Amino acid sequence: MTDQPDLTELRPLARVINETVHTTPVRLGAGGTDDLISQLTVKVAAYIGHEVIPATDGMGVFVCEVDAERQRQLKKFGDQRHPDGTGDQRWRDVANHIRGEVDDAARLGRTTWNGILREEVFEAIAESDPVKLRAELLQVAAVCAAWVSDIDRRTP
Repeated sequence: MTDQPDLTELRPLARVINETVHTTPVRLGAGGTDDLISQLTVKVAAYIGHEVIPATDGMGVFVCEVDAERQRQLKKFGDQRHPDGTGDQRWRDVANHIRGEVDDAARLGRTTWNGILREEVFEAIAESDPVKLRAELLQVAAVCAAWVSDIDRRTP
């Protein structure tokens, strides 16, 4: 017996396809399935646009670029497993210092992406709890996405 893939996450898409197949008339003869094909194409594209592609402007391209870089890393280094190396008091001290620098810069109207990213990176490095570390790393990724978006929107 072969293992079947878990398709639980695809159930909403399967419902869209099933509903479309059952509600779109099919005619006999050449081109009889054209309406069905066009309806399926439109509804699946709408589903993907709503449920799969990131909603934030520019994130689709960013995610593809990150994925391409991740594929390059996997090809070069393979699938890596390392200890986190986070949570030491020294990193908490550095995170607190950088947080103070960023707060000071914000009060003076001098916020920079450099400061925001350093603050998020050191908050992650200071964290020892894996759940909180993961949340901090997602914040790092979100700041990187925002910074790349800002660069991409600048006029040369």
